[in-house]
Amino acid sequence: MNQNAKNEVTLLLKQFKEGDSHTQSELMNLIYQELRRYAGGVLNNENQTITFQATELVNEAYIRLFDTETMDFNDRRHFMSTALLVMRRFMVDHARKKNRQKRIPKNQQSSYEEMSSVSEKLDLDVVALNDALNDLEKLDARAAKIVELRFFGGLSESEIAVFMNLSRSTVNREWQSSKLWLLHQIKKQ
Repeated sequence: MNQNAKNEVTLLLKQFKEGDSHTQSELMNLIYQELRRYAGGVLNNENQTITFQATELVNEAYIRLFDTETMDFNDRRHFMSTALLVMRRFMVDHARKKNRQKRIPKNQQSSYEEMSSVSEKLDLDVVALNDALNDLEKLDARAAKIVELRFFGGLSESEIAVFMNLSRSTVNREWQSSKLWLLHQIKKQ
């Protein structure tokens, strides 16, 4: 998304916040493809835990984002970050419902390191990852956001660096340490 489009999203969010409901469809037209790309990237790399399409994930995020009276986004980055969080929660809720009937035994779950070495695929229990990520967020919110953007947003390290206004080396360093920490937490469960 070019800088003009990013600025336009921020402007539309401001107008929507001020009560101009006509901006909602224009806003969604601008960001839909980007959200779809994030959702598609995650779902294409997911194991069989998730059984819905990227379009469904984006539509659910849209409904949850705009079905609130307190929608208050500062800018495009804030909106996109919230959208990714909403998609993450939806995926986790979906996995929890599916896993209620059949829990995956620990010895059949792939380790976090295996997952990261195979094209960063999500070959582990989404619920276990979410629980560990919630614990990481209490210790280091920035590291947790990097993991969230990487897994649930499908962003590359370079994209995360731009998104969070960090250097790529900082993102890489926190990504690597977060993977080890999360692996330890997931194995403890």
